[in-house]
Amino acid sequence: MPTSHQITCAGEDCPEWSIRTAVYGTHPEWLAAEHRELLAADGWVDVEGRDYCPDCKPAA
Repeated sequence: MPTSHQITCAGEDCPEWSIRTAVYGTHPEWLAAEHRELLAADGWVDVEGRDYCPDCKPAA
């Protein structure tokens, strides 16, 4: 059964998003964790449960 996981940037008025799909036997939790790891490598951050793209990353 196909599984998908989507992340949308929480930045105000930001159109950035990412979707990851798997076709064979992938658990949704595993897919979500791997998706976040790949996005973190691309500069996305999770701040208090909200995801931000590299252009909208909140100041530290």
